[in-house]
Amino acid sequence: MTPSAPNSTKKGTSPFFIALFIAVGLTAILMFMPPSPIDLPETALPWKSQYNAQNQLEALGLTINKSTALDAKAYFGNDIEVKIFSQKDESQKSAEIYFGNVTFSNIRGTVALGIAVDPEKLEQIYDRGIKTTVTALGNREVTPQTADANELMNQPIRLITLIPKKQLTERAIKMRFGDPQRIETQSDGLDHWFYPEKGLEILLDHEGPEALQYSPKIQ
Repeated sequence: MTPSAPNSTKKGTSPFFIALFIAVGLTAILMFMPPSPIDLPETALPWKSQYNAQNQLEALGLTINKSTALDAKAYFGNDIEVKIFSQKDESQKSAEIYFGNVTFSNIRGTVALGIAVDPEKLEQIYDRGIKTTVTALGNREVTPQTADANELMNQPIRLITLIPKKQLTERAIKMRFGDPQRIETQSDGLDHWFYPEKGLEILLDHEGPEALQYSPKIQ
């Protein structure tokens, strides 16, 4: 008698295991995806900056001298650069944190945060930097170590600058921000528009992008 051939028919994969595989895959993808930025409230629009009841300047959804770059990250996302700058002789060091692609209503641009940090601590972070770039003028730009960058992310914000990617016309500025309290042409050759009640100074550059600077020191 000829022995019967073994059953070579393969069973199909169970739908349960297919669903489980997809679920595990999606979970892994979501774990490594950066969190989505939070929608900014209307009060965070660039022309809505104001002093609160505690006389703290609120601008772009942040409170100067209180909020940190970590707070900003929740709003602006993970496109972040942390830099330390100095003059050619390595004096006047300052720490800044950049968010490269932020949108406020129809204004798209870069947000730069000036960070309040103890000068001695900043000197140490500067000395430990992992990369130094020298500009054409001899000034220095230092990239800090990851641990130091994380520490700077936890320090209070002292200054906020918004640099729009597209130029704003004078008419568009007046429509949104109103008339400035005063206009000064300064040594940089630019017109500076001052809005003290908003803690805002707008630098108009007709050959490049404007800069909107928010600081309690603006009078």
